[in-house]
Amino acid sequence: MIQKTAAVLSFTILCCAVFFFTTAPAVHAEAFSADMITKMNTGSVSGKLYVKSNQMNRNEMMGMITIMNRPHVYQVFTRTKKYHVTDVAALEQDNPLAGAENFHTWAKENNMKKTGTATIEGLACDIYEGTIILDKETGQATPMTFWLSRKLQYPIKTQSHMPPPMGTVTTYLKNINIGKQPAHLFAVPDGYTEAPSMEQAMGMPDMGQFSEGQMPSAEQMDGMMKQVQEMMKNMQQE
Repeated sequence: MIQKTAAVLSFTILCCAVFFFTTAPAVHAEAFSADMITKMNTGSVSGKLYVKSNQMNRNEMMGMITIMNRPHVYQVFTRTKKYHVTDVAALEQDNPLAGAENFHTWAKENNMKKTGTATIEGLACDIYEGTIILDKETGQATPMTFWLSRKLQYPIKTQSHMPPPMGTVTTYLKNINIGKQPAHLFAVPDGYTEAPSMEQAMGMPDMGQFSEGQMPSAEQMDGMMKQVQEMMKNMQQE
């Protein structure tokens, strides 16, 4: 059970990392591409990031392509050949990182303090540190650090400290190439079908099958966790 829970948590945190690096571009972000790496106690994964403008970018990780073309986000899954469309506003609802596209305003509102400077991948960065409230009802929070590139106006490294088994989660960019990005990267590829829910696009059981207030049985939960583990295994092999 612990391993299953860790697998689900790992996938959840990776989704959060993708969400942040997808919705974070600042108002004056430059076009660039980069490798993106996320490391945590349970392992590490790598992917690609393409930024065309503050309105449009693409993230590739673990078989999932996330394309932001405001006001929509397209989550595309190579394994199932399906995609799901969501409004950026819906993804940002109750999310502590919502509004980070205007980083300086967001940092001020969340009491993030500039604590120093550093050079990463040849780019001068300002370091911001603070504590982010993850859940207002429970008060759950995590210390976070951001390395914001002055040239790109984009966080090229983030670090948070999560409860076990995740521990320290670090996401960073490397092999950064500044320049115009091909237009085809920011459209859903041919041959993909739109799915009505994220779960269906991913090939997971659709939680919508359970009525409000109804919890899955232990057997159903076990089956769903096995599917998540199998899905993650297949995505890591891609």
